[in-house]
Amino acid sequence: LLGASTETLYRLGLGSTLVGRSHECDYPPACLTLPCISRPRLDVDAPSSEIDEAVRVHSAAGEPIYKLDDAIISELNPDLIIAQDHCRVCAITPNEMNSSEVCSRIRQVIVKPSTLSDCLNDVTTIANAMGYPKRGQALKETLVQRLDRVRELSAGVVSDSHNYKKPRVALLEWCDPIMGCGYWLPELVDAAAGVALHCPPPGGATPTISFQNLLDSKPDVIVFALCGFGLTRAATELTQSWGQEKFNQLKSICNGRIFVVDGNYLINRSGPRVVESAEALAEAIHPQLQGHFGHFGTDMLSSLDHAVTLVNSGKVTGATKDRPIPFQEKSEAALVSAIAQPKCEPDEIVEEQLHSLRTGDLLHAFALNSTANQARWCSADRFEAVLKSHNDFCRLLSETAKITKIEKADGMATISVNFPEQEGKSSTDLVWTMISEVTDGQESAMWRTEKVGIAH
Repeated sequence: LLGASTETLYRLGLGSTLVGRSHECDYPPACLTLPCISRPRLDVDAPSSEIDEAVRVHSAAGEPIYKLDDAIISELNPDLIIAQDHCRVCAITPNEMNSSEVCSRIRQVIVKPSTLSDCLNDVTTIANAMGYPKRGQALKETLVQRLDRVRELSAGVVSDSHNYKKPRVALLEWCDPIMGCGYWLPELVDAAAGVALHCPPPGGATPTISFQNLLDSKPDVIVFALCGFGLTRAATELTQSWGQEKFNQLKSICNGRIFVVDGNYLINRSGPRVVESAEALAEAIHPQLQGHFGHFGTDMLSSLDHAVTLVNSGKVTGATKDRPIPFQEKSEAALVSAIAQPKCEPDEIVEEQLHSLRTGDLLHAFALNSTANQARWCSADRFEAVLKSHNDFCRLLSETAKITKIEKADGMATISVNFPEQEGKSSTDLVWTMISEVTDGQESAMWRTEKVGIAH
């Protein structure tokens, strides 16, 4: 029930064992002949802003974004289901499976890729579950060796070039609203000898930023890897959401070094093609490596201008997805009206979380995260460990911060927080993304922290 896991099974030589797939599984193309056992509850072909709104409405209402087809699953009678517990937006999660009487009777393997190491380890997890541990170890070793080669070549470009520093890279996962990069994506930039901007510590959730944040960070390279979108779909969304004026502003700060990558096949997919993702980023980041791995100039990676030219010529790139039509159960308006409004303001929850972090009450601070955010961190202990390991986020544990800006609309809020300059420490701005969420046992919604990012 995860495209990355379907790819892994084929790479292990076990594609013939598959009896069904999810609506997002699309590679290799042979998998499209399998029965589809899930479908979305939203229009995945809608504009990016509408997709984002639909996801937030369903999430705030405690509603799943996808639904399983129990009748088909029962007919297929699988021995094993492979699913993920990483992202409620990307694919079916254990919550959806727990609501399925059929799935509850079938053995399950749940992967939870948050870091690059997790992505690689999932290869052996799946191979072990299938009874082929040696194949899994061999494939993982191959992937690690190829990633090491990307690191070696990219680092060599930096060390061999006079006055050439690691480029500062804005790798963006979404365009409306604008989202930076999270989970394993910053590690891919690092493997390609770049410095990732607008990102959390490794394994952390993707932050939401403003266009001004993007401009102020003055990236050397901008790479659009819109999640689930091929080159031309991404270029279409960017053109409609941003327009030529914003393109020109971006070009002026990074000397026109703006690229679009297929964010469906690469970058956002946690399977074996994390290697190709690192290769594509190396080609985008370093002119000296452009074309070296064979991605630039293909449907996997191009300049923004070329991607727009493809759109204007009528060409469509990317995967052929064979999805059932979305379930039509409730209108978004009905969902919104069914949610009682929070009784407090989002900045009050941020203040409460800041105080809890500063005074050492990590359990309470962790509890103020959204349900999905808590699932990403797994536990308050891991939450604390990640905060301590990051130069900026560690300040949350000891210093007093000030809320500087509050923006709120449609069940979502953005809260800007500043740590003032201190001896040996520069001023730091963080951005809280808050969502209005209803959890079990609550009659009304509560503001909760969905993610925190650095406003560069």
